[in-house]
Amino acid sequence: HDTGGSGHPCVGYLAGMPSVIIDAPESSRPITSRRSRVFLGMVALLPLHTVALHLWISWKPWLVLLGILAAWQAVDGLRSRTWPWHPTVSIAITIFLAAVAVSWSGDAPERYARLLLALVVGALTTLVTERELRTPGMFDRTLRVIFWSAAALATTALLTSLLAAGTFGSEAIETVNDLPGVSQVTKEAYLSDGFVAITNWHEDPGYAAAWMNLWAALALMASLRGRGSGRALVDACVVGGLWLGVVLTLSRTGLLGIVVTVLAVGWRERHRMRRALQLLAVSAAAAALLLGTVWLLDRPGVGGDLSEELGFRLSQGLTLGPGQGDEGGAGASTDYRGVVWPQYFEFFRENPTRGIGLGTGWAAGIQEPHNIVLELLGETGLVGFAGFTLLLVMIARSASNPIGRTALVVALSAAITQTVLFEATWWFAAGLALAPSQDET
Repeated sequence: HDTGGSGHPCVGYLAGMPSVIIDAPESSRPITSRRSRVFLGMVALLPLHTVALHLWISWKPWLVLLGILAAWQAVDGLRSRTWPWHPTVSIAITIFLAAVAVSWSGDAPERYARLLLALVVGALTTLVTERELRTPGMFDRTLRVIFWSAAALATTALLTSLLAAGTFGSEAIETVNDLPGVSQVTKEAYLSDGFVAITNWHEDPGYAAAWMNLWAALALMASLRGRGSGRALVDACVVGGLWLGVVLTLSRTGLLGIVVTVLAVGWRERHRMRRALQLLAVSAAAAALLLGTVWLLDRPGVGGDLSEELGFRLSQGLTLGPGQGDEGGAGASTDYRGVVWPQYFEFFRENPTRGIGLGTGWAAGIQEPHNIVLELLGETGLVGFAGFTLLLVMIARSASNPIGRTALVVALSAAITQTVLFEATWWFAAGLALAPSQDET
């Protein structure tokens, strides 16, 4: 072989083996592709649901990017004649979708189709995420993008909190909610006066809280790995801003998620407990300081009244009803759990095998049950519940990434009080959990 001018035969031997590098698997290639940049853009926009183009479904920015990525990966798979996504989880997803699909009773076909499509979107979120994170270094880049997405989410949480408190005047709330392409950033709930929850990047306070808790957990773990801003105080302010938003969604789902986040991240970072506790403590202090600021700027008689709102939540406690003090406001109909949970349990008793059909409850004017188990049993029966259980078991058995597993715990904590089945939070967290394992540095 030609020595390549080095004079050493080993160099010439290596120079004669270019195929070893060219034919390396995708997982060993550097991050240079446009597809990787599209994926990072999708991740940054994942919590953004309040901005969308409504054409039969809500075409959110991240959903468009997800479609592009899924098609891109599928074409790559066809060219290489290989299945492009995680094989075991792909099979489990197929079984789950089939189990849910057979629930249809012939009623509410449009609602059924939309919800089934939402499940397909969620499944693609998991598969596309796992596929992109096979590339070395991609997980760290994703963590960094999530941190800065969390910073943006925390900033708007503070602004919408001031907006809901009436700091900018009564007209400002309607002006922002009426912006073209914006669904809403605040929502009146339960009380006819003085109860305005923030929704921030979502239309629903509970799901807004779920996203902020997930992004807070990931921002905490990113910071502890040096993937944040590089300044501990700034990182803590980002998490504190998210927790402020969670509290002012006035959602018990959100408060539960904060507790789970602290416990799950603390357990994950137990080998560096001192640093983790310091970051958690400063984040909590930042959240308290921001809440105090909003409280001081809360204008009486304009927007929400923080003392009345928080007092209402404390009086409600763990009850399944709207609680004392309800005055017939926007949330005073039959959308609280004390009414809906027994209805969905009755649906299951009447149709234990296939349920009443996916989407039938909504089509009949009955609120979703705010509980993933009752949603599955009531509308898809034991068949759909078994399909989901199989999927969850396969994800848990295949999960190898410790950060992703922690994120999945945080995301699924909302399943007790929210129907997270159609939300991308837990689907994305599942994709993180399926990613290649990362070291603990």
